[in-house]
Amino acid sequence: MTSIEASKARGGNRRLRVRRSATITGAAFVAWLTVGPLAFALMAEQPLWGAFSAVVGAALLLAPVGISMWAWRSGVDVTTEGITLRGMFSSRLIEWHHIDGFATGDEGVAAILDDQSQVPLAPLKPENLPKVLEIGGQELREA
Repeated sequence: MTSIEASKARGGNRRLRVRRSATITGAAFVAWLTVGPLAFALMAEQPLWGAFSAVVGAALLLAPVGISMWAWRSGVDVTTEGITLRGMFSSRLIEWHHIDGFATGDEGVAAILDDQSQVPLAPLKPENLPKVLEIGGQELREA
């Protein structure tokens, strides 16, 4: 299950945001509940060699922080300008004039670019394609 948010931005630009499953957010919450107390205890109490405990506690916090950031940030944004793939630290805009079509399969949806390369559009699902094409001003054609 993916998180989908469709909106109409100012100026009439339409937008579709597809994010990863809410299960990942749940996993981040569980990571915070399990790792957080241990990490904070290591940093505050420092039971093992003083500063070493603080470093280990801070390192343990990287897992729930990373999972939370990835769940919040990664996904696909569809606008009238193109499709933006968002990762934890990067984003890539693929403009509509560079997209020749879409391929669907067991792995989900991939954009076929004008150089015939394919770019996976995870977490986009085939049932999202009509809305994606509508926002991009394209029409659905079967191959």
